[in-house]
Amino acid sequence: MFAVVNCFTVNIEQLHAEYGRDLHRFLRVLVAQHAEADDFTQETFLQVLKHPFEQRTRGETAMYLRAIAKTAYLKHAQRKKRVVPVDVQTIEQDWAEAVGEEGDERVAALRRCITELTDRERQALNLRYVQNASREDMAAALGLSDGGVKNLLERIKARLKECVARQRH
Repeated sequence: MFAVVNCFTVNIEQLHAEYGRDLHRFLRVLVAQHAEADDFTQETFLQVLKHPFEQRTRGETAMYLRAIAKTAYLKHAQRKKRVVPVDVQTIEQDWAEAVGEEGDERVAALRRCITELTDRERQALNLRYVQNASREDMAAALGLSDGGVKNLLERIKARLKECVARQRH
């Protein structure tokens, strides 16, 4: 689907293919719920259809799309009288510093690194981040104390961080 407005042509499918996953991840950080992130991702691309822009660098385009998404979220939160986290105003800068222009590369590296974890470490990640289990539930499932779960998650995080950094350099 193409939109022509103000002499700019935007291929929305190409734009979505290139930036959609990263934008969705950004929105998951912002709104937490998968369904809401989907809705705001769609809203962002609808806004681009209505008001196309001139694409420049990959970083500038990604930043522009995140700004549209953040604005849509803030307007929605205001209409629904939701409390907006204080850090939402700085999330764009934090996201750009953390992810940069290579967000998909970092995710791919993280996935490769996860395959290097032990079964127990992958089970812990699954319990925590897929099943949203509490530390108490994780402790019971893994046969650890609450502190043991905390230490395990910290070790996994450090190991993954080091692995991703190693793969990216």
